Amino acid sequence: MAVFLREENAFNGPAVNIFLEGEYLTSLQPGGYKMLPVCANPTQMSAAFTQSELDYSKVRQKTQVYDLPAGKIQYFKLVEDANQSIKIQPLTEAQAQQILPTVREQTHTLPRVEKNKVCAKPVYVNVPVQTVLKKYTLQANTLFAYAKSGPNDMLKKGREEVKTIADQIINEQSQISHISILGYTDPVGTEAFNQQLSLRRAETVRNLLTMYGVARQNISVEGRGEQDLVVSDCQSRYAKDKLAHEQCDLPNRRVEIITYGIKAE
Repeated sequence: MAVFLREENAFNGPAVNIFLEGEYLTSLQPGGYKMLPVCANPTQMSAAFTQSELDYSKVRQKTQVYDLPAGKIQYFKLVEDANQSIKIQPLTEAQAQQILPTVREQTHTLPRVEKNKVCAKPVYVNVPVQTVLKKYTLQANTLFAYAKSGPNDMLKKGREEVKTIADQIINEQSQISHISILGYTDPVGTEAFNQQLSLRRAETVRNLLTMYGVARQNISVEGRGEQDLVVSDCQSRYAKDKLAHEQCDLPNRRVEIITYGIKAE
């Protein structure tokens, strides 16, 4: 089994076409992965950005060869070299486990790799798949003073909530492979300010979790600003009522803590 991953912000550019033994496998978008059963043979691989003027016959000739192991999963990720060409880089399982919770499987294209031709005897193995274990939602008005984000701006109730979550995570740490902390705001204010505010709040929550004993290396943070609003019509409903508008927007101002585990399927 081979698994190809493209991290969300690894490099800029359109979808990357991947070829195995000269046959089309997939077009990986940022934050995507694709897996395919392959046999334990030296396998030619190549990759290139999607471009209308590109000669893909030449791309297929610029191959990298990897000897795939029998009965195991081999992970690869896409990287960009100094010449802005795409290379396929092998990963250890430990390295891949750090990336898997942050990517999603892509199924929007059909591979043209002939499985029966490539592998006379397919090897069936368990594939690790990320799964959400728990999702905690912390309302910003219980975490921070209004429009604030630093550790000294945290409210007592917010600290207590984070401590409770940290204790649960520590008790369940053997099942957890990764923790994602996502900050969100309401749509009031500029998009740039909201993105930075949400990021700072997520970072503050991460720092507090680590202070309470959660391993920092397994935590990623992201500020999503005014994306993914829980309530999207507050402005139209309460344009002339500031207090009601603010109350309506409360669910949008939040920090989410999501724990992931890897299970075999």
